Amino acid sequence: MAMYAFPATLEGDAGSGFSVYFPDTPGRTFAGDSANETALGAREALSLHLDGMTAEESPLPSPSDLSQISPEPDAPEAARLLVTAHIPDAAASGDRRSHA
Repeated sequence: MAMYAFPATLEGDAGSGFSVYFPDTPGRTFAGDSANETALGAREALSLHLDGMTAEESPLPSPSDLSQISPEPDAPEAARLLVTAHIPDAAASGDRRSHA
């Protein structure tokens, strides 16, 4: 398996809760009550999403550079993260990788 680090934006605040948005996997988010809980859960959420894409034989995204991601205009950005995930070698080395 190959390890990749995907950029993520931690959004929200203590009053409304937090969520993590992954720019390279639109639609994939994870929410929690605290920044710590949300950041820790982001890895599992990303891994499950990439496993599902692999099982469906969907093209897998290439991780963007952290400095190139833009915050969502309607959500307060709390932090930017790099979230690691394992991708099976066959999926990572095949033609199934998309290069956005």
